[in-house]
Amino acid sequence: MRRAREERRFVPGLGHPVHKVTDPRTPVLISIAEEEGTHGPHLRLFEAIGRVHPQVLGRTLPLNGAGTCGAALADLGLPADLLRGFALLARAAGLLGQLAEERRRPLGMDIYQAVEHGAVYVPPESP
Repeated sequence: MRRAREERRFVPGLGHPVHKVTDPRTPVLISIAEEEGTHGPHLRLFEAIGRVHPQVLGRTLPLNGAGTCGAALADLGLPADLLRGFALLARAAGLLGQLAEERRRPLGMDIYQAVEHGAVYVPPESP
């Protein structure tokens, strides 16, 4: 992780665009793994990274759901090179759910119009 930080590379499983402090899915996924007896070495390693990464990176990023799922699936014996595919499947299922919701209760155009006509650009402050 230190090398990745020095090379300014992405550290998989850390950070989330919406959940800035904690990803609410993470403790639920860990709890399910514990209840099912599948909480193994990959998930324990991922949790350890979560405990030490603030000291290494100099800031706290939440352990995200995708990283937690990847570690949990690796503990189930799934090949590591396929785990990104499972994340993609989960995102596709979420997208299908959003599309179904939009068909049932169309909100997209209302949201677009509210942003288009109500948003005000505020330039960032100079350092």
